[in-house]
Amino acid sequence: MRRRWPLHPPPRNDEALSSWVHRLAALYDMEVEELLRHDLAPPGTDPVRTRGDLDWDPPTSVLLALSERTGVALGDVRRMTIAGQVPWLLDTLGPEPEPGAAFDTYVHQDSLLLTAKERRHRPVPGWRAWLPASGPLRRACRHCMTTAPAFTVVSQLPLTLSCPEHGCTLTPTIGAAGTFLGWGPADMTASAPSEAALAMDRRTHQGLRMGTLTLLRRPVHVGVWFRLLRTLIDELSTPYSKLRIRSRRTMDHIWQRAGHPVRAGFVGHWRCYEALPWPKQQTFLDAAATALDLIETGDILGHGTLAQLLTPEPHRPVPDGTPPAPARRDYWKEARDAMDEAISLARHDPAAGRQLLTGLTSMTRSETSFQRTREDLITAGIPDGHLPPTLAETHPPKTRTGSDATVTYSAADHLRVT
Repeated sequence: MRRRWPLHPPPRNDEALSSWVHRLAALYDMEVEELLRHDLAPPGTDPVRTRGDLDWDPPTSVLLALSERTGVALGDVRRMTIAGQVPWLLDTLGPEPEPGAAFDTYVHQDSLLLTAKERRHRPVPGWRAWLPASGPLRRACRHCMTTAPAFTVVSQLPLTLSCPEHGCTLTPTIGAAGTFLGWGPADMTASAPSEAALAMDRRTHQGLRMGTLTLLRRPVHVGVWFRLLRTLIDELSTPYSKLRIRSRRTMDHIWQRAGHPVRAGFVGHWRCYEALPWPKQQTFLDAAATALDLIETGDILGHGTLAQLLTPEPHRPVPDGTPPAPARRDYWKEARDAMDEAISLARHDPAAGRQLLTGLTSMTRSETSFQRTREDLITAGIPDGHLPPTLAETHPPKTRTGSDATVTYSAADHLRVT
């Protein structure tokens, strides 16, 4: 178990490993190589060949030693390297399963502006996403280097244009990996980042820190974002001879709005983005930011599989649905409830009792049936005095006069003709 260093400031946000180790070595008045050789590597081993290897894929023993010396978690130390961004930033640092497979999987698996038929598959053996063929970039924010000097991992890659804290353009610097000796030659053609570029860079930094970022349609994983950006840059570099008329007009609109010549001034065959010099890469990044903004505002349409992520979720009205069927009416229950209510009233009101018995026996012509109904009501709790005693009292005789005779109806079921 290695002892903790007495002085070990924590790494800054998004800081590269070489930058942090340089700051640690400076505290003890040592060179980075001395610190690595004498205090971080196992005895008799050469931990890294160059200082720049710290930001690539340093040995696990060096990362573990740094974690033990500083108390920073091993996973956080590893995320300060390119290898710590696998498989989100790039698929792998190992060899390809077959030549050109990495480029085809990363760039041509989806599309954004163009249709699948316009995407030409190109073999690019030995390709690794976002890693410059000429070596890591040396860029930094002038404000950050004044207040808190540090280099970030993303500033070494052609992935962003601006500083996430101050919104200013990242400027080339002079010095070895993790060190600052001065600012590089001023680029008189470079301008302040556009609002579209700042928005694109904010999403990139959000994804690096949080693992996800928010697009108009929904949050997406940062790995999806990196592949969307790289796919868009490849589409912007497509020769016009391979495009349909509609796509040519879209490309013209993007480059004109970005204020750059079409395809960054290239004429003829296609060129791989990672192999371009930084000024050309900067132009493609600015055009990509412009294209993203135009898609989101609806000025252009994306016809690829990823285009829907940059458009708002369409309004999909939901119908009210079929109302539930009304409950089937229970007539027998209604009749029973009405009878219970009538009996309850008849128990306290003689007029209600008389009306109830009259209604129940209105079709009755037999005294026996009448008395049976009367007894049932008494059994139900209606007092005897509330009910008429005989059918005759309930149904008084009614007389109807005809042309030839007078007919009289009596309650006792007798019919008399006079």
